[in-house]
Amino acid sequence: MESLIPPHKLDTAMDKVSITNGYWYCFNDKEVRVTAHGSGFSGLETIYINGEVVVEKRNFGMKSAHEFCYLGNNYEVTFQVSNLLTAAVVCTLYKNGEHVATETKAYLNMNTKDALKRVLMFFLAGIIFGGVSAWLVFQFIG
Repeated sequence: MESLIPPHKLDTAMDKVSITNGYWYCFNDKEVRVTAHGSGFSGLETIYINGEVVVEKRNFGMKSAHEFCYLGNNYEVTFQVSNLLTAAVVCTLYKNGEHVATETKAYLNMNTKDALKRVLMFFLAGIIFGGVSAWLVFQFIG
């Protein structure tokens, strides 16, 4: 049945999450291919049915839902940020109120503890860099 669904034009870019590429999710429901894209830069969320845009909405919140009707079926696609430190986003597809599929993708593929260590490391580096910069300014400018 999968062979009946034509590949999306951006299939090669869908696997990797990045700020420029965003988050891509692909769900197959019989002959219907639902593709969801969340921009990592502008907050624009776009839902495609078999390659055609059906919903496009900008969202900067932690959770959003997009409802639409296709071939007499009511679909809903939800996005929810599940972890701010790793930028993990959960995308879920519902058909006529029934759960079809869920997929999770993260910008940083690490656990929360490692992400917290990374944030702390950059915070400390910022303090050290700022302190050294201020000291140099006072040494040369007075």
